[in-house]
Amino acid sequence: MHADATTEAKPLVQIGWILAADVRDNALLDAYEQARCQLQTTLAEQFPHFHWQVTSLNRRRYAPRGALQPLQLLNMAVQEKLHHNWDYALIIVPNELNPQQRTFTLGVPSSALEVAAISSALADDTSVMINRLVGLALHLLGHLWGLEHTDTGPMQRPTDDYSVLTVEPFSSPQQKTINKRLEDVADARLEEQQPYHNLFWFYLRTFLAEPRGILTDIWGYSPWWLPIRAARLTAAAVVTLLVLLLTAESWEMGINFALLPLSLSAIAAIISATIFIFVGQHLGQVSNISLHREQQVRTNIVLFITLLLGMMTIWIVLFGLSYLATFVVPSSVISNWTNNPLDAQERAQYAVFMATIGVVAGALGGNLEDKDELKADLLFDEET
Repeated sequence: MHADATTEAKPLVQIGWILAADVRDNALLDAYEQARCQLQTTLAEQFPHFHWQVTSLNRRRYAPRGALQPLQLLNMAVQEKLHHNWDYALIIVPNELNPQQRTFTLGVPSSALEVAAISSALADDTSVMINRLVGLALHLLGHLWGLEHTDTGPMQRPTDDYSVLTVEPFSSPQQKTINKRLEDVADARLEEQQPYHNLFWFYLRTFLAEPRGILTDIWGYSPWWLPIRAARLTAAAVVTLLVLLLTAESWEMGINFALLPLSLSAIAAIISATIFIFVGQHLGQVSNISLHREQQVRTNIVLFITLLLGMMTIWIVLFGLSYLATFVVPSSVISNWTNNPLDAQERAQYAVFMATIGVVAGALGGNLEDKDELKADLLFDEET
């Protein structure tokens, strides 16, 4: 995969172990180093078909006190991952992490970025901390590899006291899933195989290089929950729907458009709305590295398709609400507006028209979302 990989008989998998805080406590620094070594040994024992390197890097960017935003740490980890050509990166701080939905979180994985943020605020005893740090790292790496929670092993959902964060082996089915994922990751990056001259083909080749992993990551983000996660976007779409529902012009226009042009307009609106939010919220700017890398392009693909499926979900919800409205609004009122009772096709035409307008309005509302909040909603696999 990298230049030195040719000297290894096994495929090389590199993980960055980034210390982001200005830690001066030698005992804590020693605990971090022991955890790094133990993580590398554990991975080598469980996945002997690969050559593992867990590389330590000390950046001292943050004070070791006060809560930190996980998104800032993930952005920093991405920069280092791309700069050093690592496959994954774990960024560690002694600080607490500011959660979005939980009251407390110790780790935030992002399979789209292939990085995770870790807080070592686990225990005062360093021997306990080392074991739990490695257990937490295995749990977060499992999310990066597309694993779901289980009742036993590293993928147990942590309890309130985090006692389940211990070093345990992945199950046999989990190891098979991880091995398949790592086989794709350990291949040479596309930009290392040959220079690219066409950006479209580079994106296509990136998708075809690891379609299983990309689709797994997209599925893991549950894009169908976007209407709930992006509240302002959904509110803008629904408010527009309610206003147009009470205007005669919207009913007249909706039923007088042919279904085929309406359907094509709906597809165009969903794609345009996705591009508008993706560009307006700077979701494609995951690093300040100007050259396109396979890892960077892979992240853009995951985020764009996740957002696209989310916008499709919003359209489906709006279509259902609009179609239901054709039965809820009194038929006498609709007849006065349209001069005729609605048949089944006209109901569908109206619903498609309203859903399409709603998606466009939702895209405008989507750019009112806080940029960091929307990024966090799309990038965080969970708050562990």
